[in-house]
Amino acid sequence: MSSSCGRRHVVFASVAVLLALAQLGAASAAGATEKIVLQLHRPAQFEFAGYYAALWQGFYRDAGLDVTIRPGPAKPEALDPVRELAEGRAQFGTGTVQLVVRAAQGMPLRLLAPIFQDSGAEVYYRADASYPSPAALLGARIGRPPPSSGLAAELLTALRAEGADPAKQHYELVEGSDVVASLADGKADAAIGSAWDVPWQARERGVRLKSFNPADYRVEFYGDTLFTLRQTEAADPAEVQRFRDASLKGWEYAFRHSDEIANRIAAAFSSGAPAASPLGLASYQADLARRLARYPEIPLGHSNSDRWRRIQASLVATGIMHHVASIDDLVYDADADEPAGSQNTAAVATASVAAAMLLAAALLWWRRWRIPRQAEEEAGPEDIFETEAEAPPEGNGIFHRAPRMPARAEAPAAADLNTVLGGLREALPRRLARPVALRLSLAPALWRVAPEPRAIAGISLDLAAAAAADLPTPVDLIVGTRNVSLDGERAEELTAPAGDYVRITVRDNGAGIPDAAVEHLFDPATTPRPALVAAARAVARLGGFIRVETAEGIGTAVHLFFPRTDDGDARAEAAD
Repeated sequence: MSSSCGRRHVVFASVAVLLALAQLGAASAAGATEKIVLQLHRPAQFEFAGYYAALWQGFYRDAGLDVTIRPGPAKPEALDPVRELAEGRAQFGTGTVQLVVRAAQGMPLRLLAPIFQDSGAEVYYRADASYPSPAALLGARIGRPPPSSGLAAELLTALRAEGADPAKQHYELVEGSDVVASLADGKADAAIGSAWDVPWQARERGVRLKSFNPADYRVEFYGDTLFTLRQTEAADPAEVQRFRDASLKGWEYAFRHSDEIANRIAAAFSSGAPAASPLGLASYQADLARRLARYPEIPLGHSNSDRWRRIQASLVATGIMHHVASIDDLVYDADADEPAGSQNTAAVATASVAAAMLLAAALLWWRRWRIPRQAEEEAGPEDIFETEAEAPPEGNGIFHRAPRMPARAEAPAAADLNTVLGGLREALPRRLARPVALRLSLAPALWRVAPEPRAIAGISLDLAAAAAADLPTPVDLIVGTRNVSLDGERAEELTAPAGDYVRITVRDNGAGIPDAAVEHLFDPATTPRPALVAAARAVARLGGFIRVETAEGIGTAVHLFFPRTDDGDARAEAAD
């Protein structure tokens, strides 16, 4: 027994020594800190919560980085983060779609991680007006920031995508912080603004606004993106990777502990904050950040080179850019093999590897545990609806998903949906027995779909009638069609198979569906709109799927997706 005890003491002593050595190795690696400056393009707020979380939780320190975060000014146009990096005052920065423009102008940028899959840009207008689409802005006074702003690019590309000549519009210069005042005072009929600020400012001033998302009419732009210079990456690629990884870890923490980080941001940056309630604004932005990042459905920092190419092409088509940048040079490849770093980086890596090896040796003495993998459940015939959905913050839309697509048993003759939907102008007023302001926004050269025309018309009519029944007079509805190509990324976002679809959208300008009712949209027993449940089932039977966007004070949009049929007709480029 004494021999056994002796061996046991030797084992535990060895483990203790190995752990101590590992800690020393890790401390040595972390001790070689590099001073880093991160330049934000806007003031400190939850829009940048992940970076502050990485700083406050020690993620940067653990990565061997001594990071200083510099907030941007209240008026973003007053500072150029790209210049701050180019002139050596910062090593990393955040920016918007304007980074693509600067890259095309010759700046050697490297886009490390789009934090937000959606930019948050919206075109706002007073609730007593009606500018529900880019085409409706013809003749309106449009408020926009200077042409160098990313928001201006969002507006111009949406106008061009709808066939409106941006050069023929009437513009008023409106800074981002003045959008609400300009609309309330009548300086502008509509204005491009950011969801980070405008809805909250409007609420505090008691101004009721509505909006539409420019991304509904052209390729969707990424939101805030972390970037550096290519020479910074070339000089020390390992440091760039560590900074990126620690930043994304910070964003993960910020989303998982949003109340904690929102409280800390409100406390740390309350002086001079553009809100009567800094904590209220931080909480609102925390919900918005989660929606724009599409967390947790999309991996944080996910970037798609093809989407960047489509964004660049839209900027060229609008005349914002006259040259193009190499997307392969511009977009960081997180999966690429890590090149050799500087001598200091190699030392840090060696210490880290040594520590890891020592830890691995120590852990060999511990019992191994197997964690069973959970198999993903297949949806059965009685389980085709997904009722779980994240409620959006007030004033902002989000997709709600239902149902999954069942297999089709037959393929009827192809239908021209534009022809089918044209009959709604007469059918809808008859159904409601009152006048209805219905606008049809039908895309030319629409692809063909296989489902029965009368069935699709009936579904669309039922949805429009249900929406109109909830609206005060005058009723304002839009029914539109678009060709939509879902690539792997977009299909993943919509939880749908990749491919070509024809999308029908029934959009209203009502009060939206309350947050508390959102999770029940497709529950037959508790749904606030039974027509949605019926439509979801009918669309699924026809081989398609349905998605819903809703926002309180803005309205609701129901999107019906039907697979394109290969009948050789109407070969057109996808509109989205």
